[in-house]
Amino acid sequence: MDIKLHFAIEKQTKGAVRFKEVNADGSDAFDPKIGTLYVRKSAMGGQLVEKLTLNVTAA
Repeated sequence: MDIKLHFAIEKQTKGAVRFKEVNADGSDAFDPKIGTLYVRKSAMGGQLVEKLTLNVTAA
């Protein structure tokens, strides 16, 4: 099982960035697999990214 999911920035909080799952073209996902993803700002190394791609692979 390999799934590629796309996320776009939705909101910034004090210590994290909230991303929402979107389609590859950037439109809202109709049937999201994860939905909302929070990433700590400290994990981004001082860079704020607008989009993320997440590859999910079964172990």
